[in-house]
Amino acid sequence: MNSTDPALPASRQAVPVSQEVQAEIDRKGRSAAQIERDIAQRTERLSATVDELVDRVAPARLAKDGAAEVKSRVLTPAGRPRPEIIGALVGAAVAAGLVLWRSRRG
Repeated sequence: MNSTDPALPASRQAVPVSQEVQAEIDRKGRSAAQIERDIAQRTERLSATVDELVDRVAPARLAKDGAAEVKSRVLTPAGRPRPEIIGALVGAAVAAGLVLWRSRRG
């Protein structure tokens, strides 16, 4: 991989390996090609991880998850409003009605 690839930026072009470095690589039992394959595999795994993280924090996904959370708290599994929610809304309406009635009366 000593030739340049015009599709890659200069920072990603192959760098020639010196004889000393190649001797060290050979001594440790891994070739430059094996190291390049390992780097490519790690890059792919890192890319997949980053893609997954981006998906997890995407605004559309967060909004969808938030709406599902609210829906599960407000509705029963059958899709009907929970009784405690109905009670709270009726109580709030009665309280607002009383406040309006008192403010107009006095």
